[in-house]
Amino acid sequence: MKILTVFIADDHPVYREGLARNWEAVPQIKVVGSAGDGRSALAAIRKLKPDVAVMDLKLPELDGMQVLELLFAEGSPTNVLVLTAYMDRTTVYRAFAHGARGFLEKAASFGEITDAVLQVGAGGTVIAPFAQDVLARELRTRQDTPEKPVLSSREVEILRLAADGHSGQKIAGELHISLATVKTHLQHIYEKLDVSDRASAVAQAIRRGFLH
Repeated sequence: MKILTVFIADDHPVYREGLARNWEAVPQIKVVGSAGDGRSALAAIRKLKPDVAVMDLKLPELDGMQVLELLFAEGSPTNVLVLTAYMDRTTVYRAFAHGARGFLEKAASFGEITDAVLQVGAGGTVIAPFAQDVLARELRTRQDTPEKPVLSSREVEILRLAADGHSGQKIAGELHISLATVKTHLQHIYEKLDVSDRASAVAQAIRRGFLH
């Protein structure tokens, strides 16, 4: 019998510890770690490479979506099961577009969550009924919407500097343009990549081959 290694990322310690404690009685699952913030979760998942990461999207420092996007861009072997109270169609779509293998509500029973972990760990996909509906609606909406243009050479240049940790002011100085122009380019980048911040933009750009 294969034992799945599982990591838990949730900002509520009682919920996080409750899952870990209950899984002590499940022989197929071994919890190898947990974290209450996204930055710690990302570092631990990179190091431990668990079979499954059970991840809330509402995490401090780095949110769960950012962690998911970065792991996906890096080609992480860890399968991610999103366990969240946030269920709008854009969130569900983004999660699956960035490698999530499962999406459940936090209100799911312990048995349902356990079954989902086992399925995801075996390479399957788990989509809660509510997520199936909103995902289908989002796919239909996107099918009717023309694809956004690729990044311009200037946008790639700005994103590359942002990926290197440069501030907006430093990017402006490097490229001899105003800070306002940098901010405008970044906003266009976010819109084209369908993200809302630098970390997500960098992860998306890597995944799509704009950055190497």
